[in-house]
Amino acid sequence: MSKNKDTERKNFSIDVINDVFREQGYCCGKCGKSLMYGFEAHHKDGDCSNDAKENCVLLCGGCHDAELWKTIQDKKKAIISQIDVLIEKASRGELAGALFDKALDAIKLKLSLEAQVSNIGLLEPPAEVKLESYQMVMEHGLRKYEEGVKDGLLKGLDLGSIMNAKEKSKK
Repeated sequence: MSKNKDTERKNFSIDVINDVFREQGYCCGKCGKSLMYGFEAHHKDGDCSNDAKENCVLLCGGCHDAELWKTIQDKKKAIISQIDVLIEKASRGELAGALFDKALDAIKLKLSLEAQVSNIGLLEPPAEVKLESYQMVMEHGLRKYEEGVKDGLLKGLDLGSIMNAKEKSKK
C-alpha cells in the first residue's frame, strides 16, 4: 500500500476497465462472481493516484467493501503504532506534556477524517466477512458438539459395561 497520502485520486480510464473486464472473464477478481450486474474498480496497491492497468482489479461490491475494510484496518494499525511511538517518547521524557497532547489531537483528527473520507463504518466489517466469521464459529461449535456426543457415547458404553459387570457379580 502506498504511503503517499497527498496524491490526487485518479480513476481508471474506460479502456483500462474494459481490458481488465475482458481479462478477468467478466468475473470478480477475488471471488469469481459474475460482474454483469455491477462492479467496482479497485486500486490493488492502495495508491489511488496510480491509474496504471497493472494496478486495476475489478471486484463485486462485497469483495470491494471487504478490501476497503482491510485497508481501513491497516490504517488504524499504522495510527496506533504512531500513538505507541508518542507514548514511548513521552515516557522517556522526550516529549513535553502540551506537545504530546497536540500530537494526540492531530492523530484523533486524522482518524476522524479518514473515517469520513472512506465513508465506511470503522467498526463494522462487510457482511461477507461477518458471515465467514459466523460460519467459522458455528463450524467450531458443531465440531465441539460432535466431540461431546462421541465422548458421551463412549463413556455411556463404558458405564453400561461396568453396570453389566456389577449385575453379573451380584448374581
